[in-house]
Amino acid sequence: MIIPVLIFVCIPLGICETFKYESKGRRDPLVPLVGKEISSVANLMTISSIEDLKLEGIAIGAKGKNVAIMNGEMVREGDRFGELAIKKITKKSVIVSITGAEHTVELPEEGGTQIEK
Repeated sequence: MIIPVLIFVCIPLGICETFKYESKGRRDPLVPLVGKEISSVANLMTISSIEDLKLEGIAIGAKGKNVAIMNGEMVREGDRFGELAIKKITKKSVIVSITGAEHTVELPEEGGTQIEK
């Protein structure tokens, strides 16, 4: 069964683009790999330690316009949320700065372990 997913992306100028994801039998990349649901994740504005941060998915865009889903919110390189700054988004990880300390948060492996450095 193919379930289309529509994603709306708006840039600061108010211009919105619509992306349509056709699963074609593949796993939805925005559904967590482990667990039924992510339980009680912190709002990105309240993040004060790496333990509060959950990386749920990464979408690689054209010309380096990558996005990640962290704690249920879409983030881009350069975004800031209180003490949290998004430094770089790669295919498998996100480099963040929390209260000045840099951390690499990797996507969970298929076995369910999320690696944090």
